[in-house]
Amino acid sequence: MTKRLAVPFSVTLLGLMGLIVVPLAGALFWLGADAVDSLEERLVRQRLRALDTAVGNFLANELQIIIAAGATLAEGPTFHPDAGEWAISTRSRQLVALLGRQKLMAAAYVGYADGRFLYAGRTETLSDEQRLDYGAPAERVIVVRRIEGDGAQRTETWWFERPDGTRSESRSRPADYDPRKRPWYIEALERQAPALTDPYVFANADVVGVSAAVPLPGSGGAFGFDVTLDTLSSLVADLKITPNAIIMVGNAAGDAFIQSRACSPLAAGCLAGGGEARLALIDAIRDSGGARPINRHAGKAERTYELFVEPMPPTLGRQFVVAAAVPVVELTADSRALLNNSALAAAIAIGLAVLAALAGSMVLSRPLGRIAHVTDRIRRLDFSEHAPVESRIAEVQQLSHSVEHMRDGLEVFGRYVSRGLVERIMRTPGGTGTRGVRRDLTVMFTDIEGFSRISETLPPEVLTRRLSHYFEALGSAIATNNGTIDKYIGDSIMAYWNAPEPDEDHLAHACRAALQVAGASRHLAVKWHARGRPVFRTRIGVHTGPAVVGDVGTKERVNYTLVGTVANQASRLEGLNKVYGTEVLVSGEVVAKVSDRFVWRIVDRVVTAGTTEAHDIYEPLGEAAQAAAHEAFLRPWREGHAAYTRGDFGAALAGFRAAQTHRPDDRPARVLIRRCETFLHQGPPEDWGRGWQFERK
Repeated sequence: MTKRLAVPFSVTLLGLMGLIVVPLAGALFWLGADAVDSLEERLVRQRLRALDTAVGNFLANELQIIIAAGATLAEGPTFHPDAGEWAISTRSRQLVALLGRQKLMAAAYVGYADGRFLYAGRTETLSDEQRLDYGAPAERVIVVRRIEGDGAQRTETWWFERPDGTRSESRSRPADYDPRKRPWYIEALERQAPALTDPYVFANADVVGVSAAVPLPGSGGAFGFDVTLDTLSSLVADLKITPNAIIMVGNAAGDAFIQSRACSPLAAGCLAGGGEARLALIDAIRDSGGARPINRHAGKAERTYELFVEPMPPTLGRQFVVAAAVPVVELTADSRALLNNSALAAAIAIGLAVLAALAGSMVLSRPLGRIAHVTDRIRRLDFSEHAPVESRIAEVQQLSHSVEHMRDGLEVFGRYVSRGLVERIMRTPGGTGTRGVRRDLTVMFTDIEGFSRISETLPPEVLTRRLSHYFEALGSAIATNNGTIDKYIGDSIMAYWNAPEPDEDHLAHACRAALQVAGASRHLAVKWHARGRPVFRTRIGVHTGPAVVGDVGTKERVNYTLVGTVANQASRLEGLNKVYGTEVLVSGEVVAKVSDRFVWRIVDRVVTAGTTEAHDIYEPLGEAAQAAAHEAFLRPWREGHAAYTRGDFGAALAGFRAAQTHRPDDRPARVLIRRCETFLHQGPPEDWGRGWQFERK
């Protein structure tokens, strides 16, 4: 086969970029050369006005909304200083609800004239030391603190409110925090109006913000809020005028509590003189006094910066300003001569770029389209197409070969894990379940009766082939009913439903799969028996309950599986089949939810080995549509079992024998008939009412 000439994809891409992007950018700069100065100056003023407006809206509108909400609560009877014990729990709930509505609020609290203090705050704003001190959980919750008492009797009690509405146990310790000594409390009572503090580090959190306070009626205390300045920091970062511009938000005293980050001196494009410009901008903020706009220069030569200071309208008695220091070198683009001289060349280059783009698109589009088609089929786990995509571009050819290898690997991978799990991994490769998820699962265990004896009579190669046929027949029934095979354990299968994908009808699917697995096993046994081969008789147990399902293992190797007692109980039910002579046993927890979907025969009430809880166990006889075929057998069986349950063993014996006349070989009937005969002669055990207890699995 003749080797095609392959051109590196990087050469093609760089050629297209050079012929299109560079000339086009040059032409655009040339067309805008005459308006550079005016546009750059206008940009500075527009950005500064936008920052002024954004900061002003945040301080005026957002804080006013928060204060209005607090004032409404402060005027209500719940937060009145003389409100009785009935108001304590209501206050904490209302503070927690207020935090839920106001996302910018870090904490809400109320302090009273007698020193009482109630606080609700977000734990994500706490420092690591504070989280350890309060014993905060890892998830985001609300910490509620209540401080009361005087002197040595002053105590702090706290607990955590979870998102689902539940709360942790409360804990207490001595406290010396006094809200009456805090600036927000003092200023609110002095002003007898809403007050706003200067930015500071919160005493009860590890973030910088401002506190707003509203006095309670009658000078009985103050309602306070902590508002973080993260939103202002984001506004400053988003509204930088030029790459090296410095943006600050400060107060009349010259304190800059929000400022943009300085670039690293080693970073490309970072201009010198940024430190001196910051100091000059802080001096300009101080010189403005919070009321006078300033526009002046600082620095020399390439370190020259133009400084802007704009006062903002007062907010709750506080004066703030926005300020910017912009490098002059970034305001004056000196490349206009180069742009003008290259205008003609740029026009010619654009024409060449168009031709190159057309030629390149023809070379790239067809093979890439075929690769996209192949990968889409792989996404749908369709591995039937094996023709590689040929291309003259080396990278496209390499991509095609990689896709082929990926398809082969996934095709093999799909034989080791369930198709549903593979589909989930391909949809979300970054988060396939590394964190366990708690949900109700239905688990099935199967086992081959007398497998050890059978394995001794067959060569290992023959036994392996028989097991493969057997597992294929049973696995098909499980997969058809939305089940996931967790693992093959020797001659056993462990499967589960409702994971990895949720399945609202997982109980019915598991029961139907159990019936089909038993049927598949019987069909295989008939075929093998006709050929003179040893047959496999399958025992099946099905149980449902909560479990944690997800990836379990190490960083190098994980297994998507479940953890929980539901799997152990399903395994125990499977083992009970050899006691009662049944093929399938299902727990009462399953039957309670799908009782009308299938025909059930209650077998017994048992306490399985290693457990203390009693369970009703049932045998599924078929789909609900087949009920009439089993009614003649089930009617006396139910009567016998009801008599057995109430301790009337004579009537129970008669009922079980009547049922046995319809099915003489019924093994559960033999078990319960023998048990009733024993009870009639010897009496039942003392703890018989709890269920038949098993000491061994």
